[in-house]
Amino acid sequence: MQARFSQRVFAYFIDVLLISLFVGMITGLFPQSKTVTKLYEEQNEIIEKYSAQEISSETYINQSMDLNYDIAKQTALFSIVHIFISILYFCVFPYYQNGQTLGKKALKIKIVKENQSKLTMNDLIIRSLLVESILLNILLTFLSLVGTKDIYIWGAGILDGAQYIFLIISVILVAFSKEKQGLHDKIVKTQVVCVDTKIKEMEDAKCES
Repeated sequence: MQARFSQRVFAYFIDVLLISLFVGMITGLFPQSKTVTKLYEEQNEIIEKYSAQEISSETYINQSMDLNYDIAKQTALFSIVHIFISILYFCVFPYYQNGQTLGKKALKIKIVKENQSKLTMNDLIIRSLLVESILLNILLTFLSLVGTKDIYIWGAGILDGAQYIFLIISVILVAFSKEKQGLHDKIVKTQVVCVDTKIKEMEDAKCES
C-alpha cells in the first residue's frame, strides 16, 4: 500500500527537524565570527525598517540580496557541514536501514524500488539531491565561494525558483496522482510504501507461491 500524503509530510518534518538539530549541535562547537554576527544584525535591522515602512521594497530587496551573499560567503563552512550531514542522513542511513530515515521509521513508511529490486545507494543519492535540496545547497555554496556577488544573486534566484517549481510539482503528484510518486520518485523509479502493508504483501506472495 502506498504511503499516505500526510505520512510523508510528517516524516519529512521530523527529518528536517532532526537535521537542524544535528547541524546546530555540530556548528555550535565552533564560535560564530563577529563578522557573521554583524551581518545577521544588519539583516534584522533591514527587516525591521521594511516592516516599519522606513525603506522601500526595492531598497529592502537590494540590501537583502547583498547581505545574503555576504552571509553565504562567511558561512560556507557551516553550509558544507549541513550538506555532509544531509548526505549521511538521507543517503547512507536509509541505505542501511531498509529505506527508512528516522522520520519514516516513526511514520512506518519506507522507500522501495518500483520493480522490487534492491534499493541502491545511487538511487538514494539521486533522489535526495533532487528533493532534499542537497544539490541546491551544493551549487549555492559553490557559487558563494567562487562566484561574484552578481553571479551568486542571479544564480540563487534561478536555482531557488527551479527547486521551488520541482517541489510544488512533486507535492501535487504525491498528493493527487494514483501512483503517489513525486518527480524524484519517477526519475529513480522508487515508491514510498507503508512498512507493515508491504511486509504482509510479501508474506502473502510467498504463501501463494
